[in-house]
Amino acid sequence: MLKFIRIFTIFIVLVCSVCGQTKVEKVLTKAEANKKSSVQVQYIANEGVLISTKNKQVLIDGLHRKYREIYAYPPDDLRKKLEGALSPYNNVDLLLVSHLHGDHFHPESIGLHLKNNPKSILASSEQIINEVKKDFVDYEEIKSQIKLVSPEWKKSVEKDFDGVKVKFLGLRHGSERFKWIQNLGHLIEIDGKKFLHVGDADMTEENFSVYKLNEENVDVAFIPYWFLLSENGRKLVKKQFDPKHIIAVHVGTNDGKEVSETLKKHYSDITVFTKILETKSF
Repeated sequence: MLKFIRIFTIFIVLVCSVCGQTKVEKVLTKAEANKKSSVQVQYIANEGVLISTKNKQVLIDGLHRKYREIYAYPPDDLRKKLEGALSPYNNVDLLLVSHLHGDHFHPESIGLHLKNNPKSILASSEQIINEVKKDFVDYEEIKSQIKLVSPEWKKSVEKDFDGVKVKFLGLRHGSERFKWIQNLGHLIEIDGKKFLHVGDADMTEENFSVYKLNEENVDVAFIPYWFLLSENGRKLVKKQFDPKHIIAVHVGTNDGKEVSETLKKHYSDITVFTKILETKSF
């Protein structure tokens, strides 16, 4: 009898163990399904990123060419795909550009993508649009795809592009000699998540405080890496943005290892974009 009880007990334990494994498998399957429906971010180069959901794609500062050796830029094969709107870049819905510096923007690259992707829209500042108009020979063919959104410093404009909500932020560019440049920040809401991109904004509270971005519940902030090197910069990022996750961008072509090691001393879960086409899902 005692032997029977022992055998029965072992049987019950095994059954419970199998049931427990089944529940874990169901949870993992659900998690995997959620991951497949998440928002994916792909690093293009410098501050260029592609934000993708199942149905929408937004490309920020991704259409540029070689400018200076110290700045990352799309290699020729990637650049041709971007400009030609070739797969997987044939479904980009919205092009955003922070400012006109060559490590963020090239007028012909923008023009070619718009020409080859008639459903795509460029929404940007007066300076960006004027550069495309001046330097892209087929401007008349694409001008209907271009939308002027040019808020002044400390002002914002909100637009909805077929379900992609963007708040355009008038931000001052860093350094005194570049204050004439229109630098746009972008707060993008897509598929229930918020992404913040600030271009090369001046690293001061005055530049950001009016927008109360720390109250926006930002999921991911693309931050120029130099904001994160000093204690004052890190405090500013926390106080003004308070994002759930930080992706450091604008890392120089030869600085990836050093910058990554430095930033990870202060942020255990930071992402540092240094490898072109690396991706992260949220």
